[in-house]
Amino acid sequence: MNLSIFKTFKIVRIGYYIVFSTLVILSFDSCDKNETLGNGLISDEWVNAKGVDTFNFSVKPYQQDSLLTAYAGLPGTFLLGKMNDPIFGKVEAEFYSQIRFIPTKERSFLSNKIDSIVMSIRYDTVEFYGDPLKHQKIEVFQLDEPLNQRTKYYSDFKAKLKPTRLGILDQFVPNRSDSVKVTQNNVTTAFYPQLRIPLDTAVFMDILRKMPDTAFTNVDSFIYLFPGIGLVASQDASMMALNPGNSDSRITIYYQINDTTQGQFVFNMGDFAVKAPHIKVDNSTAPAGSFISGQTTGDSLIFIQGMSGGDARLQISYDSNWANKFLNFAVLEFFVAELPGDNLSWFKPSGLLFLQDLSSGKEEDIRDYTIGRNLSRDLTNLSQYLSLCGGNPVTVTENGVNIYRYRFNISAHFQKTIREKKGLDLLITPLYKTESAQRVVLYGNKHSKYPAKLRLVYSE
Repeated sequence: MNLSIFKTFKIVRIGYYIVFSTLVILSFDSCDKNETLGNGLISDEWVNAKGVDTFNFSVKPYQQDSLLTAYAGLPGTFLLGKMNDPIFGKVEAEFYSQIRFIPTKERSFLSNKIDSIVMSIRYDTVEFYGDPLKHQKIEVFQLDEPLNQRTKYYSDFKAKLKPTRLGILDQFVPNRSDSVKVTQNNVTTAFYPQLRIPLDTAVFMDILRKMPDTAFTNVDSFIYLFPGIGLVASQDASMMALNPGNSDSRITIYYQINDTTQGQFVFNMGDFAVKAPHIKVDNSTAPAGSFISGQTTGDSLIFIQGMSGGDARLQISYDSNWANKFLNFAVLEFFVAELPGDNLSWFKPSGLLFLQDLSSGKEEDIRDYTIGRNLSRDLTNLSQYLSLCGGNPVTVTENGVNIYRYRFNISAHFQKTIREKKGLDLLITPLYKTESAQRVVLYGNKHSKYPAKLRLVYSE
């Protein structure tokens, strides 16, 4: 399988993104059991499934309620940018963070000469999206109200910012490949590629110098007076992804200790700093808009988007013939469409889609996903997960043309629906949706050349 376009998933991404289900034994008469399955009980032979059913299925748009985007230190990746996607329309993302520090009695930076103040935030280079050569403009402001560690922040959250700008980086192209080298006191240190924004020395230091001394002896007192910072993209470009919680991400005040020695005071945005994103999607005038708004069905084209964009709901009625045979595999198959004006080298298809069950009226994990996640140790072994569940785009040759294809193993879930004499009612959505700007257009079940299929493989 082609893994080149995948993100390396972080172990810390837990909790509110995915509902962890109890592991299920794959047998016709079993109940859910909280025990570990061995690899021998499932197989990756589904990948080569050749059988195909003759049933049509419907695909409709599905919009999840306001998506939970931040809580208790998660997520790790934050999007920043403003972009006009040729297929999905306007998207924008900004993010907000407290800044914290290690209290110290050394506060000479408040009175000594300041050389410069730099905000540096490490890139998550895999999640960049759009034209990589477009110039960016990023502005930094002070938050006007504090973030709260106990608050759950949703996709429609937008923080209030004070009007005075703390810093700006204009007309720059992100360098995602070269390390950044910083020299201080004749010592040069190399850092992973990062966004570096010079802050206005006079403005920033004026804020700090007006604070009482107690603000620098207690972090909570400081945050009460300086709630945090907000980063805003001010022009249409591409979408960057940042890791503000990384140890490289900081605000550094470089100041003179004496004529030959430079000191520094560091504010960090680490695990204890509350962070929250703002993400907004507007598909109203874009090609994707007619499907997402429900004006057209997914018979021919299906549009699925990360951030707070729309998903797809697949439904197929129960057929009594399913119960008369012994099912080996059930596999959903989709091909990726590249529409006029699109560019899949800039807008690669979503790196990992997954399925959830909607038959109860809410999103619930299907058995195949639960098994795959467990056996891959919460996706830390991504290759193993993909071999069991799929959901990644793989380049194949179809009708003499190279094209991306997604396949999803739903064998365990399909066996369950047969026993319950129910049809399929599935949500197709990006995994870790709000951390990615990626999207995809899929051909539907009635497309003339690349129809989506449900492949059923039975024992002879």
